Amino acid sequence: MIAFCDLLKILGDREEARDGSLSVSDILDQQLTAMGRNWEEVGREALRQRIVQLRSLYDWPALVAAINICPERTSRGFELVDLFNLLDMHLQSGHGFPDREKTFLPPQRLIGARGALGLLIQTMFYIDWHAKARKKRDLRHHEELAIALGRRMQNEGRRIASQGGPDDFELDDFILGDVDFVSLNWDPIGLWAQFVANRSLNGASNIPHVGTPAHRLALYHELGYFIAGPRVDKAHKGSKVWQPMNVSSARQLNDCNHGANLRIRVTNYLFPHGCLWWRECPNCGKLSSYIGDVWEIDSTSLLPPPPLRAFVDVGQFKSWCTGEEERSKWQLGEVDARACVHCKTLTYAHHTPMVMQTNFKTAPPPFLDEIQREMRVVVQQADHIVLAGYSLPSDDVTYRAFFSARTRRNSSGLKDSNREVRCSVVDLDDRYGDGWIYPAEIQAKGKSPETVKNAQDAFGRENVRFFGGGVPGVFLDGNARVSASAVERFLLWDRA
Repeated sequence: MIAFCDLLKILGDREEARDGSLSVSDILDQQLTAMGRNWEEVGREALRQRIVQLRSLYDWPALVAAINICPERTSRGFELVDLFNLLDMHLQSGHGFPDREKTFLPPQRLIGARGALGLLIQTMFYIDWHAKARKKRDLRHHEELAIALGRRMQNEGRRIASQGGPDDFELDDFILGDVDFVSLNWDPIGLWAQFVANRSLNGASNIPHVGTPAHRLALYHELGYFIAGPRVDKAHKGSKVWQPMNVSSARQLNDCNHGANLRIRVTNYLFPHGCLWWRECPNCGKLSSYIGDVWEIDSTSLLPPPPLRAFVDVGQFKSWCTGEEERSKWQLGEVDARACVHCKTLTYAHHTPMVMQTNFKTAPPPFLDEIQREMRVVVQQADHIVLAGYSLPSDDVTYRAFFSARTRRNSSGLKDSNREVRCSVVDLDDRYGDGWIYPAEIQAKGKSPETVKNAQDAFGRENVRFFGGGVPGVFLDGNARVSASAVERFLLWDRA
């Protein structure tokens, strides 16, 4: 991909960069040429200034030097967690370190190295999403699963409504579904699929009605923190700012004395490590969310682009430009610029909040702290925890202690503490077929996958089951389509 090659070239990726000795001002002609493809201003000095600006934020040679001194613990090379730990340990202590060639990297350059790592992760997600968006069939299972979850939420809402009175719509049993989502990754694809599905279900002619008199049953999400952003539908005549739903708003709207013509249910979907949609404003410190400009599952504007014009198509993202300053930055080539919805200060890719997989975590920003607190509430109330795409590794001390504490709560005497906490693990392992394997069967097979052993350490051998067909296989029936029965087997331990 030309855009990715340009990005690495501009940031200083060449043979001499391996020792980390290059400064931000060491610029070659081919790097100026690459910058010229991505910058409106002409002239060597203008291009040099833009390159220096990017390198001061994203120190690629320093990142490469840090990678080169990470121990190779596996046949595939170093573990990413070692790189996170190396950078964060030295950043917290305020010390640098010598690279493999004995060139000293001061702590100031480690800040840039960490910035480059964050940009690399964002860029890889961006490229991967665009590859999927061009092949919409790859997203079919995401759509089907989101629709199945939405219909399940509707059916559960109708059942609860049929058993209660008009005041019960304000209770958590009705407002909150029995399934919560916690993403320890940063990509919002799962949530986006549910957004699109709920929008379709909420606007359908056959939308369910509950209560007397009958009210439409609408589905929304609670993100654990109030995160406003520009509307997806830019043609909307009213406010251009999208205000998300939350439990408090749903409770007020569900009040029978409020007069609203709908009843709302919400699903918790939490990002305790941050999200690629989000930007933390460097001025006011508030959070804004940018989720594109079209309500389609394969929206190519779903993720803000990396800071090079080559990453975007002609005309793409221009509807994001709601102000004169944004438009001027777009024309110049700062395609990652987005105005804070609160104070209009411009934010950029390096303002994306991302908590890395590190053992040296610092105190998170207030909004992530609030989301992590909400996650604790969700986990403490859960009696079935599903680990999909997450191995609960032995060096992730925080979450291992977190889940172990939830298991020990069974004997604590607290309300509902007598409920057994079960864990389902979904991974890709051909040795275990495409069906659920329960504790006795896991034990009979002898050596277990690492993901299963880690879960057993936290939840106990008798409380862990395993599905080796991976995702999306765990949701599919014999026709390779998402089915309600497969989703129920996934969500409910006893549905073998």
